[in-house]
Amino acid sequence: MLPALVLSVVALIAIKLDPRLAFAIFAIVTLIYSDRRNLKLSIRNPSDEDSYFNAHLFAAFLSLLACFAIPKDVAYASIFLLFVHELRRNAIWNIAAYTSAALFYLLAFYLLTDSHFNTAQIFFIALAGGLSASLVESVETDADKRLTLLIALSTVFTIFKIYMPSASLFDLSLAFLVSFLMSLLALYAGVADESGLMSATLVGTTLILFTDFRFFAVLLLFYILGSAITKYRYEIKQSRGIAEQAGGARGYANVFGNSLAPLFFAIQYGVTDNVVFASAFVASVAAALADTVASEVGKAENNVYLITNLKKVEPGVSGGISFKGELSALIASFLTPLLAFLIGIISIHAAIIAAFSAFIGVHIDSILGATLEKKGYLTNSGVNFLATLFAGAICYVLL
Repeated sequence: MLPALVLSVVALIAIKLDPRLAFAIFAIVTLIYSDRRNLKLSIRNPSDEDSYFNAHLFAAFLSLLACFAIPKDVAYASIFLLFVHELRRNAIWNIAAYTSAALFYLLAFYLLTDSHFNTAQIFFIALAGGLSASLVESVETDADKRLTLLIALSTVFTIFKIYMPSASLFDLSLAFLVSFLMSLLALYAGVADESGLMSATLVGTTLILFTDFRFFAVLLLFYILGSAITKYRYEIKQSRGIAEQAGGARGYANVFGNSLAPLFFAIQYGVTDNVVFASAFVASVAAALADTVASEVGKAENNVYLITNLKKVEPGVSGGISFKGELSALIASFLTPLLAFLIGIISIHAAIIAAFSAFIGVHIDSILGATLEKKGYLTNSGVNFLATLFAGAICYVLL
């Protein structure tokens, strides 16, 4: 996307002379390219005209925000990275290309403006942007993804610019390598798809940087056992048409639905050093595991009842519960807190509270599934997110 490249470079040069000049040039040129008549001269496929127009219009809005609220570096970098969209290939290539481009632009920005910067932090921001952009390339179904890319990049860059972990370049590299390699193994083992690879890498890297590898081990327990339990009586579930697709391979929606709440509590622990947030993290992961176990066991049962009225329903119905499913959920609720206790994250008292909170979270998931999900107000991933969030919040309140 040549206009994006030109705009960002112009802003990069002009800001060295006068920041106000950079803002003016950036906004004016962006608006010029946002005009449909000029867009017709810069696109190869006329069917992409609306996509180009929307992307450039948002770029103009983003440049305006940079004058007042959004940090200038991440606003310009977001637009600069749009040109990488033309170079996209496979998942690994996209991660490398977007990350390298973001790192190059951000370093150039700070050097030209004589701004103080931390190399490790800049690399982390670039990596977060690269993973997010690659994820959009993998899951977005629209033919032209520029607008989605621009929104995702500017959001992720701004969040991590403000909420930056304190880590060395070595720690960052190690966290990324461990997360990426584990996600890559999951991809080749068939328990994750490409979107799952990138989303799990982003979650894992962030989790390790804000906490330590013990927290990553707790989350890893969920993914290992959660993937393994999908194979439980798989033929029966497949014959009923309720088995997980692709053999239970996890995509980005599943990863984010089950990991965002635990990640939130983990970040809070990393920032505040309050052990209650660590317990809330454990409870939310435990709820995710217990719910997955209960669901997979329950799908293979014959006697399943709706949690809201206890009427018998077909296996696999959202909000359905069974005796074996309940028993499995209760046992699974204690597995994650037990591991967290053994590796020194929480005390035995906190582990019991976390397990209790997780078991409540499983039933919140069932209630939401039988009501809001059934009516179409929530997706399964949305239900998972709220249930794990409630489990962590309950644990926090009880402690």
